[in-house]
Amino acid sequence: MANHSSLMEQLAAEPLLQSRMQGKRLTKGVHIIRQNQVMTDLFIIQRGLVKLYYVTPDGKEWVKSFVAEGEAFGSRTCQITGEGSPFAAVCLEDTDIVALPYAVFRSVLLDRPKLIETVLQLTEAIGLKKERREYELLCRTAEERYRMFHHEQPELARRLSQMDIARYLGITPIALSRIKKRVSAERQAVMPKAHTGLS
Repeated sequence: MANHSSLMEQLAAEPLLQSRMQGKRLTKGVHIIRQNQVMTDLFIIQRGLVKLYYVTPDGKEWVKSFVAEGEAFGSRTCQITGEGSPFAAVCLEDTDIVALPYAVFRSVLLDRPKLIETVLQLTEAIGLKKERREYELLCRTAEERYRMFHHEQPELARRLSQMDIARYLGITPIALSRIKKRVSAERQAVMPKAHTGLS
């Protein structure tokens, strides 16, 4: 599977793209994209963590996804239609990114089969991630989503606030607290049994 390193190497090998790539060092809390802003750049994260999120008309925040090292993101709505982004992107940590105008990227991409293959692999990975997340939100219980998230992405979970985890899982902080207590109690109940079995 392609990662940001292989993509960056191929992008840097293209003189036109190299001249248009802009590295940025952003501090925690800085917005890369604001909701409804037109931002067509493609962003590749070299270091750090970014949250993509929606704010509803009544002010509630829901997390779309988290993007960390080795991943790329951008608003397809902005890039394809020219309309404002439906989501915002904010740095959760100090973050190093590379920004590239999408129009320039696309024009070069169409003439570079090898680069197309790399981008296709990244697009497939993003598509799989999105499809799985949609399934989990629609078909899994909140507790199942919590367990899966901590099992599959423990390192990411350690980097996030409990508020952001709750918003990502689509639940309230109170519901998350209840789930954590149930899971913790279950683990505590299992631990003595496991200890007894070893003695």
